[in-house]
Amino acid sequence: MKYTDYLRWGALSALFLALFVPFIVATGNFWPNLFFPYITGKNFAFRILVEFALLCYVLLALREPKYRPRASHIMWAVIAFAAWMAVATVFSVDPIKSFWSNFERMEGYVSLLHLFAWFVVAGAVLSAARLWDTFINTSIFASAVQGGWAVSQFLGWLSISSQSGARSDTTFGNATYIAVYLLINLFLTLYMLARLSRAESRGNKATLQVLYGAALVLQAAGLLFTETRGAILGLGIGLVAAALYLMFFERGKESRVLRHIAIGAVAFVVVFAGLMYAVRDTAFVKEVPALRRLASISLTETTVVSRLQYIWPMAFKGALERPVMGWGQENFSFVFNKNYQPGMYNQEQWFDRAHNQFLDWLIAGGIPAFLLYIALYVLAALAVLRAGALSHAERAAFFGLLAGYAFNNMFVFDNLISAVYFFALLAYLHSLSSRQTPSLALSKPLGDQALAVAAPVLLVAMLLGGWALNAPGLARASALVNAIQTQEAGRNSSGVVVAVSKDPKKNLAEFKVALGAVAWPGNPLGLQETTEQFLQYASGLGGSSTIDPQTKLDIFNEARGAIDSLLLSRPGDARLELFAATFLSQFGQTAPAIEHLQKALEYSPKKQQIQIQMGMTLIQAGNAQDGVKYLKDAYEAAVGNSSALTFYAAGLYYAGQTSAADALLVERFGTTVVDDVQLMQAYTNLKLYDRLILVWKLRVKESPDDVQKHLGLASVYFAACRLPDVYTELAAIAKIQPAAAAEMQNLRKQIETGAIKCGR
Repeated sequence: MKYTDYLRWGALSALFLALFVPFIVATGNFWPNLFFPYITGKNFAFRILVEFALLCYVLLALREPKYRPRASHIMWAVIAFAAWMAVATVFSVDPIKSFWSNFERMEGYVSLLHLFAWFVVAGAVLSAARLWDTFINTSIFASAVQGGWAVSQFLGWLSISSQSGARSDTTFGNATYIAVYLLINLFLTLYMLARLSRAESRGNKATLQVLYGAALVLQAAGLLFTETRGAILGLGIGLVAAALYLMFFERGKESRVLRHIAIGAVAFVVVFAGLMYAVRDTAFVKEVPALRRLASISLTETTVVSRLQYIWPMAFKGALERPVMGWGQENFSFVFNKNYQPGMYNQEQWFDRAHNQFLDWLIAGGIPAFLLYIALYVLAALAVLRAGALSHAERAAFFGLLAGYAFNNMFVFDNLISAVYFFALLAYLHSLSSRQTPSLALSKPLGDQALAVAAPVLLVAMLLGGWALNAPGLARASALVNAIQTQEAGRNSSGVVVAVSKDPKKNLAEFKVALGAVAWPGNPLGLQETTEQFLQYASGLGGSSTIDPQTKLDIFNEARGAIDSLLLSRPGDARLELFAATFLSQFGQTAPAIEHLQKALEYSPKKQQIQIQMGMTLIQAGNAQDGVKYLKDAYEAAVGNSSALTFYAAGLYYAGQTSAADALLVERFGTTVVDDVQLMQAYTNLKLYDRLILVWKLRVKESPDDVQKHLGLASVYFAACRLPDVYTELAAIAKIQPAAAAEMQNLRKQIETGAIKCGR
């Protein structure tokens, strides 16, 4: 084989292997154990494959002009989109995050660059090699496996993720992500079915029809069991779009059956939608999870309200503030925090997406990016319409795919896999419309000698670039997993391997590694999550009396240095300021905590979570009167917020306004006996034992045979020095659990002899 054959097969192998990236879950075993394993593993694998494919492709294109990219309207639009987002990244609110993103999303401009490279390489190599059908068939096979996996997960046979609850999410870890993946592949399967009309061999055609039919069943069933309403509705919209195209454009007697199928598809979707609405309140619908979620769609449903009433108006308002350059990728959180409305108290508290891909690009890159993104759909549709090589049935499948995908993206945002497929679709349609156009580069091949000089230069550049983009993030994601573990393998007195508590000094050392450069040359990817996780770990040790004081001080100093450093590079982030304040308050550092909270309120003035933290921190600092004011503001901003109410009531107790607190509780709950963690903490700190006793009695009444509830009530009686009541509860415990009778008797003797004293 010539070296160009090796380059060709290298690029093709990377492209085809990318179709199996959805199966990667980085939890150890075959893959590294990484933070956010459902996200990071897939993204790093895809990036490395694309970089390898790009290296092979560039060398191949230099030597073989037929592999060089050709002009098309889609090509120019993708180039313009990538170029504009480069400008938007430079001028974004937070350029670092806009470029690198974080572990939770792994997007940012670096991801867009890889998608652009994926588009170019796939469009050139697969087209020149005439392997698009094989590529699509490989994708259909992978998606059928995923669909079968989703069905088995629904049946309780095979599940590795519980992140989406009862909804099937397979190796995606998110039901919404696999839903759009199955949606896209379902229409690709319909496209390949349409292509079978050209098959020469009837036997081969029949076999493929059966295989495609089986794939459709698995994809549709898997999609249904994800219970993702946007994708399921997108399937309906796509089928209607495909059917309408066939009804209007497929003419001739020989197409009568196909038109009848199209009419039947439209009728089925319409009847199904009407039937779902009619029986939405029946027991059958309520007992089937997927149908129950579909039937629950209404203008008053929580997620619908969050989008229509809050998130999307926020996005438009933010876009008007920066209409040209936008805010940069990954920066919707700034818009959200600034325009947060208290009525969102029962929603997700830290939205980082507009939950509409079109609006996300409007925020990220302003009106130019928004228009260019829409242009990609329009040009894709035009390419389908003008592709003389496609039959009407094939075009209908693509129109259905574009319509279903666009509808889905009106309610969610892209993830890596859906974006990969979108750019692959653009690459395919680009190849259909660019076959007769000239190459964007010179058509003269590069000589062997020149290539021998270029190859090592490109190899070194690609290796260094790939290492710099991936190695530090990979190392940090792995180091962070180790750092957050509070247990490790050890041996008991019998020599048996068991889980033992990890020495905090070891955690500290591991967090230092994760916060550092990790691997040359270092990059900031994942630094935010590492810092946040470190602060959470450190906060958990703030009230501990068992840890060595010097170790606790070292952990505090290191964590504070980490958040201070992050805030210097990421100013204006209300969430980070709140993290810093919460961490500091856990260590009694109320003055600097208040300073951070003041900044947080400056960035997000209506955020109740920040107001409540400010109120409780002021109370902690001994300023209960001012603290109550913040708690009152948080409550009155949305009186339906029960959590804000109990915080406000707790603040009133701290401020000595017992009557006002009681009245507040009675007005909402009809009683002052409210089992709430904040109220219980306030009662404990203020030694309001009568209130504590009433709540614990309520708990015992609800679970009379629960030993822990009786023990909790006994401990409160003991704190209040009501010893006869303590003995009564100890006796009750002994009766419920005879095996503990001796222990309860011994505890009573210690109390009677004064070995342990009440009221302490």
